[in-house]
Amino acid sequence: MNVFYKLLAVVGVAFVVINVLLVGRFYLGKNSITAHNREMSQHKIHMAPVENLTVLPVVELLANSKNLTTEPGISYLVETVNDSILFDVGYNLKKEEISPLLQNLKELNIRIDDIDTMVISHNHADHVGGFCFRENKVELTNGKVDLKGKEIFTPVPMTCETAKATAINKPKLITKDIATTGPLAEQMFIPGKLYEQSLLINLKDKGLVLISGCGHPGIVTMVESAQKITGIPVYAVVGGLHLYYTQPEAGFWGNIFGSSKMYCRTMSEKEVAVTIDKLIELGVKKAYISPHDADRPTLDLFAEKYGPDFKILKAGQSVTF
Repeated sequence: MNVFYKLLAVVGVAFVVINVLLVGRFYLGKNSITAHNREMSQHKIHMAPVENLTVLPVVELLANSKNLTTEPGISYLVETVNDSILFDVGYNLKKEEISPLLQNLKELNIRIDDIDTMVISHNHADHVGGFCFRENKVELTNGKVDLKGKEIFTPVPMTCETAKATAINKPKLITKDIATTGPLAEQMFIPGKLYEQSLLINLKDKGLVLISGCGHPGIVTMVESAQKITGIPVYAVVGGLHLYYTQPEAGFWGNIFGSSKMYCRTMSEKEVAVTIDKLIELGVKKAYISPHDADRPTLDLFAEKYGPDFKILKAGQSVTF
């Protein structure tokens, strides 16, 4: 019996120590990311306006055709008259030889050769092609894809077998028309510090379109940073926001490893509503939101507040500006 109580005491002490370390890291991290994001916003970039922009979800949780494969990850084809960028590469959760990304590219008649550049928003499995994220790799499928040395921009140092990977460390133009916010930071409770970049396009006579992978740094922080970096108001937000107050589509583990709240709690309904109201206050006129990391109640709140200026993103259904 004495052994049992000793073991119980050891487990209790270990539990307390682990929690003290997690909470301490969390609060120290929150302070450091505030300073990091403030420093990112000090960089200035000039963006020429573009006449048109198309964002085509290639991989999403939902699709507008039964011929397209769906999964809880994202990949968007972002096109202007000058540029064609593949933003994120999906999840490939089943480790298929021909991933949902490649299946859908074929179904949508998009050739890899027609894509100029690739960008990774952040190093999570549902954005870099699966559990290769543990080795800081990007994989378009479980097999090999010849990318012919195309450049891929990442928010942290990463590798991609047949592409030239370049880590971004500040806001900058990465093509003629498209910029990155640079790696904004967030402190996650379990995995620790995370860096995520978003794309910016200056739409003529309207303002910035901000394309987000998951929005871990907080969409309000991202919008405010984009405006400071460019001096241009954000007109539209497109993509994932990791914004929910019930069970997320990514499931229990998606919340555990993707939560920036103390002990991985979800937001309250009020916090989600306040976030949407703040976007409206900041002048964001349109919201096209990914369902892969949002719950239905959050999507309904967006629909209520944005009306016809809100859409749920679906694979195969383009958003055009």
